[in-house]
Amino acid sequence: MHHAGRDPTADEVSGTRSRRAATPGLTRRPAELADVIVVGGGMTGLAAADALVAQGLGVQVVETAPAVGGLARSISVEGESIEAYYHHAFPQDRELRDLIDRLGLADRFEWRRASTAVLDSGRVYPFDSPMDLLRFAPLSLPARIRLGMGAAVAIVHGRSRRAAGMRVGEAGPLWFGRSGYDALWRPLLEGKFGSMAPDVAAAWLVARIRQRAQARKGGKGDRLGYLQGGFGVVAEHLAEDLARSGVNIACGAPVDSLTREGGRWRARFDGREVIGRAVVVAASGDVLSNLVRLPEDYRRAIEGIPYRAVVCVLLELDRPLSRHYWINLAQRSDLACVAVIEHTNFIPAERYGGRHLVYLTHYVEPEGRAWNAEADEIVGAVEEILRAINGRFERSWIVATHISRDRWAQPVPLAGGPMPGLPLATGLPGLFHASLAHIYPDDRGVSLALGLGRRVAATATAWLAEAELTESEDRV
Repeated sequence: MHHAGRDPTADEVSGTRSRRAATPGLTRRPAELADVIVVGGGMTGLAAADALVAQGLGVQVVETAPAVGGLARSISVEGESIEAYYHHAFPQDRELRDLIDRLGLADRFEWRRASTAVLDSGRVYPFDSPMDLLRFAPLSLPARIRLGMGAAVAIVHGRSRRAAGMRVGEAGPLWFGRSGYDALWRPLLEGKFGSMAPDVAAAWLVARIRQRAQARKGGKGDRLGYLQGGFGVVAEHLAEDLARSGVNIACGAPVDSLTREGGRWRARFDGREVIGRAVVVAASGDVLSNLVRLPEDYRRAIEGIPYRAVVCVLLELDRPLSRHYWINLAQRSDLACVAVIEHTNFIPAERYGGRHLVYLTHYVEPEGRAWNAEADEIVGAVEEILRAINGRFERSWIVATHISRDRWAQPVPLAGGPMPGLPLATGLPGLFHASLAHIYPDDRGVSLALGLGRRVAATATAWLAEAELTESEDRV
């Protein structure tokens, strides 16, 4: 930790580990200048750059991956781009809709109804309306009624200060009834958070219930939005717009080192050096702590947030699997698939050359079997599930598979953990952090990522203005 009253030295803030050795044999260019260096070209990093350049600041974006977009990045199916990881928009996603309008993409955005179901004990149950809940045979009628009332109870109690620290393993049975919680919520939470599920903050579940409730107003099924070509198109168009505004975006360029020298930050990547007055790291806490030595309190906070990795397999089928968009799995699979998402029951298969597209999503520990499994092994483990959804399913229906992995996809919002109070300012001068952990109690989403980017940009801009005022006063 640095001493109060002075900036830390380069040795004090320089990370002890680098993510990649400097490229050998490359002549070092003269250092370039920027007001703000943004590390991370996902939706949060791009939104931060957008807000910063709107304030007249010079911005450099550095992204490890070959392209921008992060978890919203695209792949191609039959010439049509689609998300590597499933995405849709909710009616309340104002940040995303405003950006789509601004980028001239409004004519490609559409609202559609999408059905939800639950697979339990080999049977698929529609789960779109109160009547569907009353027909949910795995529960007795009183338990179904209790489960239905639980959503209202959770929303009311979820506003209390006491509930903010409650474990969902304790609150869930109280709100939904033990049998209702065990039949519906517990399998979904365990699929997402594994052994940590009982310790997840009840506030996270309440936020998810509110989100779905808003999507179900005014009709059967969820009212969800989608952008033709996928939401990766938003990232691509925003990056192009930023480039036209003078923002330099370097992709495929991991940051080798980040140091503070002489009151400025120096980032080295891809044989280049950029010196900035401030830095925004739009990435997980682990990435940040690998780049720079953080103050002890901030380091402890981000280390206290566990992350689950995601492994997502996209199947191209030659025929439909089901009639539902989203099937939650109360019935577990060998590799713990949490949901089967049939994208082409939301968006027509004709857009993808007639292919029927199904996502199999797994939240896993990075050292576990599923993290390293190939697509064929995952499909084999989930084959029983697919056949329970459609008894005629055969492996021969699969035309192609795509597999995507992300190590830092899902922070675990533990009750009593550091996520609710995690600040954007790290405690080092001019260094700001924006990660999925900063949107607590909400779950990740494109619109939330955009909003977070604008928040961290506002925080950085305010710091820059104060620092400039202090420098002016010192000169006088």
